[in-house]
Amino acid sequence: MSSSFRRRCDAPQLVLRPISGAIALALLVSLSLSQPAHATDADTAASTPADASSKPGASALKAPKELEEVEVQGSAATSAITQAPAQADLNITQPQSVIGLDWISNHVAPTADYAAIAAIAPGVTNVSTAGPGLGESKQMTLRGFNDNSYNVTYDGIPFGDTNDFSHHTSSYFPAKMIGQVVVDRGPGSASTIGEATFGGTVALSSKDPTDSFSFIPTQSFGSYDTSLTHLELNTGKLDDLDGGKLIASAQYISTDTAKTDGDTSRKTGYIKYVQPVGSNTEITFLSNYNYIRFNNPNLSSLTLQQIDQLGRNFGLNNDPTSTNCACYNFQTKQTDLEYLGVHSLLSDTWSLDNKVYTYAYDNTSHESPYVGTKASPTNMGGYVKINNYRAWGDVFQLVHADDHGQFRTGGWYEYTNNERSSIAIDYGRDGAIDVKPGASTFGTFNSKGVYSGPYKYTMKDQLHTGQLYAEYEWYASDGLSITPGVKYFNVSRDIEAPINQTTKTPLYYSQTWDKTLGYLTANYLLRDDWSIYATAAQGMLTPNLNEFYVPNPALDNTKPEQTMNYQFGTVYKTERFNADADVYFINFKNYQFSTTVPGTTDAVYYLAKGAYIKGIEGELTYYVGSGTSVFANGSLQDATFKGSKLDIPNVPDRTAALGVMYENDGFFASLYDKYSGSQKAYNSSFNPDVASSVTSTIGTGGYWQAAMSVGYGQNLTGSVIKSYKLRLQVDNLFDAHNLVINSVSGNVGSYYVLPGRSWFASVSLAL
Repeated sequence: MSSSFRRRCDAPQLVLRPISGAIALALLVSLSLSQPAHATDADTAASTPADASSKPGASALKAPKELEEVEVQGSAATSAITQAPAQADLNITQPQSVIGLDWISNHVAPTADYAAIAAIAPGVTNVSTAGPGLGESKQMTLRGFNDNSYNVTYDGIPFGDTNDFSHHTSSYFPAKMIGQVVVDRGPGSASTIGEATFGGTVALSSKDPTDSFSFIPTQSFGSYDTSLTHLELNTGKLDDLDGGKLIASAQYISTDTAKTDGDTSRKTGYIKYVQPVGSNTEITFLSNYNYIRFNNPNLSSLTLQQIDQLGRNFGLNNDPTSTNCACYNFQTKQTDLEYLGVHSLLSDTWSLDNKVYTYAYDNTSHESPYVGTKASPTNMGGYVKINNYRAWGDVFQLVHADDHGQFRTGGWYEYTNNERSSIAIDYGRDGAIDVKPGASTFGTFNSKGVYSGPYKYTMKDQLHTGQLYAEYEWYASDGLSITPGVKYFNVSRDIEAPINQTTKTPLYYSQTWDKTLGYLTANYLLRDDWSIYATAAQGMLTPNLNEFYVPNPALDNTKPEQTMNYQFGTVYKTERFNADADVYFINFKNYQFSTTVPGTTDAVYYLAKGAYIKGIEGELTYYVGSGTSVFANGSLQDATFKGSKLDIPNVPDRTAALGVMYENDGFFASLYDKYSGSQKAYNSSFNPDVASSVTSTIGTGGYWQAAMSVGYGQNLTGSVIKSYKLRLQVDNLFDAHNLVINSVSGNVGSYYVLPGRSWFASVSLAL
């Protein structure tokens, strides 16, 4: 049976902030009950595949560890390795936190998205205003990098919006369809692919089919009238298909969310089929589909005055005369991701991995309502925004391994086609296009080529990305590996805009950027249980559509944002205690920023000198005994602009976590607290290179939010039901009321309002 009992404390600082007395007492009680821990063969086996695979004498060609969920484990987790919520492997060359299936399935809300899962790692913060996984994350930061500045991958495939590489956390992979989350805090090696290689990578892995047959229905319900039904089928190995096996899942969730009239529903389907071919090849097909419909607040963040007038949980209302009516502010989205993968051991020393994939995002949004249309000054109007794209790509790697080292080469190519438009409609005329009766529904261009009509814009943009890399992991001596690498990065953007959203004139424009990036990493195994590592690596971010999208292409000075990263860290792992820590320094070049044009709402983009980002991070788990572990992690980060010495806005200055976990005789529990540090925002017209351009600064202090999970499960014999599991999850346990600054307009701040306490109960059966 799986378990955990956790909790958190402030980031590494000389004076710890006060934490909840109940959690502190729980930690003291758990320590007073400590007994000697005894490692088992299973515990040791759990750490072997990841820790030793790339060291001299170990095979680099072994298949990856399978990510199979077991509803109820046969024995208790009795080590720091098996109970750690997040931990690093001994062979890493950059800071990393691996979050496993136990944490995902037993210690986060069943409604969670990947942002809620990753939030347990040091250096990660997440703001979910609708409830855990019930709406898109508003601020998921990694080392202070915002969502569009780091990669998110699924089974090694980068995905994200083509315009700015941000992610819609609730629109793709629910928690029950994720097998593992790895948070890599850094640009990685030459083989790390993606549009945003410098900010880090949040790597999601799919769940694998199990070797034996099972059918697992799960029903969850809880706060905000939330109901979640999940069905999972595993065929087990099919002898008639030479050991092929399939996992198929279906999920439906409906919820009112923490926001008024914020109703959301989502349907998800997932299949993964793994087919052995001979003894050395495996073919995998995966497909994931989501359809989500939700009411989207016109006010994503609130001023203090609006909070006083409307309430902390205000989202929308049902008043047809109000621009905040849910009837005018809603979206539907369809997403899918498919791939066909081949993993093959070509010989004793050569292996091949290849994935051909496609993914898509189709969003129809009713938004920006207004009073007064072309037909009537009292009619309600609004805009229907269409944003849909499909990406096609291939990820390829060829590996040669022998006693001297490991040579890896490969590449990534992706083509994305994105169509966008926004058109005004008249709700008083049953959603007809907002034009005067009898007028052209398209609009007209005047003699200067300026458009007038219902379209705000219409455009098609295309993105072509190619990356080629080579690296050699040299086993320089016993325990020491050194890996130099090089990557060539080439990316081009094309835009076809019959109606440009700023000038209202046609725009046809393309641009290409390329760069060769260098990497040097090393890992030294001091002992079987202790390693040190170092990294010097370059990173690059493809220019987003807003930076590239200029009224006059001749004046475009867009350059890719780049970083030079230096990192040093250590990992220590035993059955009783595991820990890792690191320090880092990042030289951030070509910082892109937008500012509003005085007297207008138009934004223009400029290049600033850049920024320096530095910090320290760490995490640890200690197995006390009797099925109990305690854990803690934290980070301190300092991010300042080079020119003005101003702090980078919307960057928490620290994170921390403290928790206690328990698992024994079918019971499991966790109690943990997460701290997100203070941050600030400036007036929208500030210049990062000029300190005096800041005329208004508003900040919010750091905050703690505790969570608790408790459950019980048992395996059964002689029954149709093989096992069962009951679980209760409580988020924001002490009902803290927190605000997080989002932006500043003039001298008025707009804040994200975090929801109060929520609870979710679940029951699972394995048939």
